[in-house]
Amino acid sequence: MFKRLLVVSMVTFSIVAFSSFAWASVEGTWDVQGKMTVKVSVKGYGSQTQKTDFSDELTFDGGGAFHMTDMSGSWSQKKKSFVVNLDPEDISQYFEDAISDELDTDVTVEVTKISFTGTEQKNGTIKGTLKINMILYIDDYDFLTGKVAVTTTFKGTRAGIASLSSVKEKESSQSGSFLGVIEEEVNNSLQNIF
Repeated sequence: MFKRLLVVSMVTFSIVAFSSFAWASVEGTWDVQGKMTVKVSVKGYGSQTQKTDFSDELTFDGGGAFHMTDMSGSWSQKKKSFVVNLDPEDISQYFEDAISDELDTDVTVEVTKISFTGTEQKNGTIKGTLKINMILYIDDYDFLTGKVAVTTTFKGTRAGIASLSSVKEKESSQSGSFLGVIEEEVNNSLQNIF
């Protein structure tokens, strides 16, 4: 009887002790900071590359919904790796509206590539990349065509869990979300190119 009680106790303890490893997930809200490179090129006018910092808040809902500032989508996770799916048409519309307003002309945006992936780290943080490639069709400039290539790398901690280094990083980061900073850099580049 004692042997049986000991085995049951050990199995129960093992299940409880290791369940957190088996159920690790990025589910929840994360404060992220990172570096971004935005390259804008317009045929016949040249190109410009901007490098900047950014910060954002990513929320991975339990039902598979994903939210960040100015955009929503879905997410999935396999082991320690996660993938975020953003709708290319939503991103196109976001940039069409913002760039058209800034240039005071109609701009059509076609998203040609989106890659938003990351991994959960052993220390309880996340890191990842977001890449977006777009083609711009600018109406009032003799239907010019431009290209935008965005590459970001980011690291994040769970919201509410701030280490001293993450607080310093957040203070030094540009105030703005992924898409907000991309929009600002694209507009600045287009104005410098023209």
